Amino acid sequence: MRSRGWVLAIVFIVFLYLSFSSLNSVAKSRSPRPRNDLIVRRENPFKRLNTTLLTSVLAHVQVGYVANRTPDFDTPPLLVLYSCHQGGGHCGSLEQRLEGITSAYLFGMLWDGAAVGIDMSAPVKFDWFFEASPRYMVMNPGQIQFYKERADPSTVRTQHAMLQHDLATKDYVNEYRSQNVRVLQCGNWDAWPAMQENPFMKRLRDKYRLEQLQPSEGFWVAHQLLFSKPNDWLSGHLTPYLDLLGGHMHRDPLDVLAQPPENDNDSILARWIRIGVRVTEDNVDYACIATRVASVCSKAQVMGKECHVFISASSQDIIEQLRSAIIQHKRKNRPVIVHAVAESYEFTPSSAFSDSQDDATLDPSDEPRLKLKYARPAMDWILLSRMDYLVGIHGDDFLKTAAWAAQVETDLYYHPDPSTTTQEDQCKIVPMTTW
Repeated sequence: MRSRGWVLAIVFIVFLYLSFSSLNSVAKSRSPRPRNDLIVRRENPFKRLNTTLLTSVLAHVQVGYVANRTPDFDTPPLLVLYSCHQGGGHCGSLEQRLEGITSAYLFGMLWDGAAVGIDMSAPVKFDWFFEASPRYMVMNPGQIQFYKERADPSTVRTQHAMLQHDLATKDYVNEYRSQNVRVLQCGNWDAWPAMQENPFMKRLRDKYRLEQLQPSEGFWVAHQLLFSKPNDWLSGHLTPYLDLLGGHMHRDPLDVLAQPPENDNDSILARWIRIGVRVTEDNVDYACIATRVASVCSKAQVMGKECHVFISASSQDIIEQLRSAIIQHKRKNRPVIVHAVAESYEFTPSSAFSDSQDDATLDPSDEPRLKLKYARPAMDWILLSRMDYLVGIHGDDFLKTAAWAAQVETDLYYHPDPSTTTQEDQCKIVPMTTW
């Protein structure tokens, strides 16, 4: 009898245990998932890069454009030189030079067998800051000098400007062959899209798929090949900002396509959103710009990303005012980390490149001073070109070219119209459309 009672008691306890376990399972299945189960979005949601098209074009160019590998014992049918020397041209600011280099490079690509070189000595040498990637995609300074010295002076044409109408209509191949032009030197090039209309360039446009590119995308291709990779000297100065650069000094986009860095949970690109802000004017509503930055930060932070802001400005005072405004307008309990190139670097404006008062060939011992003098604009531009989102002032071509290189959403601040008094007109920021 006693043993029967124990058996009944054990059965009752087992019954209670199973009942409570079942109820607990039902409750768990109906309860909301904890926050740590939320999926963090890794990729940059503000990217506008047409990855399939642009990587295809880049691959076609890297494989098909081989003229710059011409051996020394041979001579290319035409050497196209983006040429900038003291008193010898109108190359313009840093951003204007980058656009000109793009046009010169694509001009060379659209001429069968033509090679391209960047022949710049004023105010600094181009290869003091940038190197081509792969290196054989452009003639190096030694090759340029070799071909210039070997060329018959009668075969060298120095052009004041390569104008839009001519780029769109001229049969350059037949003209230059008939005039025995073997070296073309020019530092003032109109925008490359004019060449998309030139019927004499159609075959090679089709070969490289340039016909399908927007103006900014042609710039992106040239940027990837010629000035996306800082040289060793500039890399040393950019090392403190490596995280802002995305955790790497340079990566070939074709390698990135095979192994997207945002798939690595520990990578900067997976954990951060980097917003670049460019302001070079004092009469700007910093609060207006800071409000837009805070809005973008908030969107990123909802996706589980840290918000980092890089400021490029014409003075330390503007950097500090922007920093203060951004911190003041950030969302509550949402930290924002603000960065800028160190104050020790001279605030040389990008427009100083057009002055050409300095000449890198006059005194080789002056190289260290000139490098440091012009380092900030080069560093600022490279950092902006790596951002995930950009904000700046309408009409700033420095920002525009960085946006073209980054291929990310970009917002532009417009100065208030004195004739209007509405709050909306006093803080006008709209998406950039010049792609």
